[in-house]
Amino acid sequence: MKILALVASALLAVSLPAIAAEYQGKTIDGKRLPARAYSYATGGMFEAQVEFRGDLATLYFVNGGELAIRLSQPRIRDPKNIVGYGRVGQLPLGRALSIGIGTDPALTGGITLGGSSLNDTWSIQLLSDSPL
Repeated sequence: MKILALVASALLAVSLPAIAAEYQGKTIDGKRLPARAYSYATGGMFEAQVEFRGDLATLYFVNGGELAIRLSQPRIRDPKNIVGYGRVGQLPLGRALSIGIGTDPALTGGITLGGSSLNDTWSIQLLSDSPL
């Protein structure tokens, strides 16, 4: 019974919302802002809109794709360098865990569990016309 209570409390702690994403003391949660996103995995820069929810940022790419990333800090100091971690096909859970179906070169149908690595790193640049 103690183990069940411990697991339940751990899951609750992981799923509780973080403080709101903020810039210069003002919350920016729930607003879609024009941005560019740089992927360290591909070296590519992508046009997108970004919506913040606590320490999560969802990137909405111009081609219709979406990616949820976990911010390294929900308090944004530099709107031209917002760092987060996420992988296509992964859903961030908590601060150091993501779950989902990852790239499977062997086509074995494997499930990928993982944390952050340099290849999962994204840098978001809010565009100057972003209404902050």
